[in-house]
Amino acid sequence: MPEQVDYVDADDRLVRSGPRGGAAREGLHHRVAATVLTAPTGPPDHVLVHRRPPHLTVLPGHYDVLVGGSVRAGESYGAAAARELAEELGVRAAHGGPHELWRERVEGPTGPCWLAVHHARLAPDEELRPDPHAIAWHAFVPLSGLRLRAGQPLVAAEAPFAPYAPFAPVGLHVLRALAHLLPALLPPDSQPPASGGSRARCA
Repeated sequence: MPEQVDYVDADDRLVRSGPRGGAAREGLHHRVAATVLTAPTGPPDHVLVHRRPPHLTVLPGHYDVLVGGSVRAGESYGAAAARELAEELGVRAAHGGPHELWRERVEGPTGPCWLAVHHARLAPDEELRPDPHAIAWHAFVPLSGLRLRAGQPLVAAEAPFAPYAPFAPVGLHVLRALAHLLPALLPPDSQPPASGGSRARCA
C-alpha cells in the first residue's frame, strides 16, 4: 500500500489522507517537515549542505540545506522532522530538537505544500551516518561564507568560489531567510519570522 500522507487546504486544515504524491491532483496541499542541521561546535552559522544522488526522481543531483520529507498521515510536523533526521542522517538532535522555526506555503517540486522549517544542532557525541540513497555528499558550510544574492548562483564567497549548483529552490529560499535568523538559531525557543502563512514562490 502506498505511503499515506495528510492532504490539507491552503490554510493547513486537514481535509483527508491519501497516497503520497496525490494531493496536487486534487487541488490540495501536502505537509512537509524539514530541518536545517548545524554543527555541534563552533559558530552557529555552520549549516549542513548536502547533494542529492543523481538517480532520484525529484531534484536529482541538487544541493540542499533541508533534510526532510512528507509528513505521514496522523503524524505531527515535529515527529516527522525527527524521523527524517534519523532516516537520512542516522542521528538525533541535541537539546531535544528539532525545534520548529516557522511554517509557510511553498511551491515544492511535487506540488504546493505546507512546509515546517526546523532547526537542530548535531549532538557533540554523534557522527553523521547519511543514507547513500538519499545523500551523496555533505559538509558543514558557514553561511557567512556564502553569497546569497537573489538571482545569482550560490557560491563560496572566497576562493576558489566553489559553486553549489544546482541548488534546490526551496532550500535556497530557506537559506536566505536563515541569514536573518542566525543570532537566534541556537536557543531552543527561537522565535519564527513574521512571515505568517504567506506563499513563497520557489519553483
